[in-house]
Amino acid sequence: MRFELNLNGRRLVSPMGAGLVLAAVALALLLPTGLSRAEEKPAKTLYERMGGYDVLSGIVEDLLSQLHEDPAFSRFGGGRSEASQARTKQLIKDQFCRLADGPCAYIGRDMKTSHAGLGITQAEFDSMMQKLRASLEKSKIGEPEQKEFLALIEKTRGDIVEKPKDEQPKAQN
Repeated sequence: MRFELNLNGRRLVSPMGAGLVLAAVALALLLPTGLSRAEEKPAKTLYERMGGYDVLSGIVEDLLSQLHEDPAFSRFGGGRSEASQARTKQLIKDQFCRLADGPCAYIGRDMKTSHAGLGITQAEFDSMMQKLRASLEKSKIGEPEQKEFLALIEKTRGDIVEKPKDEQPKAQN
């Protein structure tokens, strides 16, 4: 076999060189492109690992059912129409979906604005978190995903929980 290579107008012929060039080309075609396995196949999002929208929707439904049944939370649902309650439920589903890096768009208000004036206590937030964990377990969410999701919800604590009035700084006159 005779191999010719044209470089800057000079023709180079080398049977040994041709073999090396062909081996290099074959090797380049057979070797991976340098992408790691993670780059070839993107890691699943928390949303995907939890089971997607239907699973998250079920978690919200179960959580809200638990909160509704608990007399300690009765002050939060009263005086609202069914449509208003349905909208709130959908906003929570969208927010949970978005927090888990799902495809949903959360169009609600920020947590501080949404919960301002409700006087939510540390104990109430802790109780909600316990109920959420129970809903995650009921939906058979794995422990790593539970921890990751609960940590995302925990980050909202500072915007949701309000200091009791006697602990808040007094306004200067």
